[in-house]
Amino acid sequence: MAIHDPSSDKATLRRDARARRDAISDEVRHAAAHAAAQVASRSVLPILAPGAVIGLYASMRSELSTAPLAALAAARRIELAYPRTAADHTLVFHKVAVEDAAALAAGRFGIPEPSPDAEIIPLEQLAAIVVPALLFDRSGYRLGWGGGWYDATLPRTHALRVGYALEAQLVDALPRAPHDEPVDVIVTELATHQGAKRWTR
Repeated sequence: MAIHDPSSDKATLRRDARARRDAISDEVRHAAAHAAAQVASRSVLPILAPGAVIGLYASMRSELSTAPLAALAAARRIELAYPRTAADHTLVFHKVAVEDAAALAAGRFGIPEPSPDAEIIPLEQLAAIVVPALLFDRSGYRLGWGGGWYDATLPRTHALRVGYALEAQLVDALPRAPHDEPVDVIVTELATHQGAKRWTR
């Protein structure tokens, strides 16, 4: 995809990126979710030991679904955790069984969340965290919804940061601010792309 002008207004980029993603058919997104899970199963999941915990987002609207990835992770005996938003503007991850992941209830902002009674997984115990976005660039920076939840959470964990998106959501460059946190790799339905270069295999 063509480079985005780093001086471009983020609100405009969000609106345009959301419209493009929303225009992708459910059939194409469904196939892409299964393909991206297979890509992750060859690059990311093999470095996670059985019993390790992976933090996943529960997809909403036209986000790339993590359900196929959750199934493949669980088959490798990797534990699953999903976030809830906390009062300090960070994310708190709760353990969720793979068979319960589809039943997460809409919480704050309408995002599917685990029960607050579910076991909390401390951030330092996450081996990897899968991060959504409207766009990622080739340096690992992301354009999210603008709430800053992941930017506030990522510095508190040493987990591998995995961007997860459609190949069409990958661009050459994005505007960035000092508080923006990049991901290490970006997994799409086509490939695993190097991001912030903290990770080598």
